[in-house]
Amino acid sequence: MDRERLQHEEEEGWQALLRTFARVPSNRFDEPTLTPEGWSAKDAMFHVGYWLADCVRVLDTIAAGTFERAAEDAIDIEELNAQGFARSRGMETDAVRAGFLGARSRSLESFGRLESLTPDAWEWFEESGPLHYRKHVEDLDLWLQQ
Repeated sequence: MDRERLQHEEEEGWQALLRTFARVPSNRFDEPTLTPEGWSAKDAMFHVGYWLADCVRVLDTIAAGTFERAAEDAIDIEELNAQGFARSRGMETDAVRAGFLGARSRSLESFGRLESLTPDAWEWFEESGPLHYRKHVEDLDLWLQQ
C-alpha cells in the first residue's frame, strides 16, 4: 500500500471537488434538484463532510487498536445518509461549508498519524476521500449541465 499515492489521489480529488462546488451558482446551492431524493449541492457538501468525519472516527479507532470490522459492517449506510440529509436541510450554508472543510482537515491529520497503514484504514480513507469525491464531482457536473 502506497500511502503517498493515496494521499496524492485524495488531494487531486479534493481539488476537483472544490472546483466543482465553486462552479455552483449561489442561487442554486440550496436548489433541491441534485438528486431524485431532493438533495441540493449544500446537502452533497454536508454528506461528504459527514463521511469524512466518520472516517476520522474510524481511523482513530484503528490507531487506538479498538476497531471492530463487524460493527462497522453492520452500519446501515442508507439510514445514516437519510439522517444526514435531514440534518443538513436545516443548516446554514456557512456551517455546512465549515464542517466540510474541517472534516477534511481532521481526516488528513488522522490518516497521517497512523503508524501502520492497515487495509481497513486504506479502505476507509479511500472510500471517504478520493472515491467519494469522484462520485459527487460526477453528480454535480451532470446537474450543472442541466
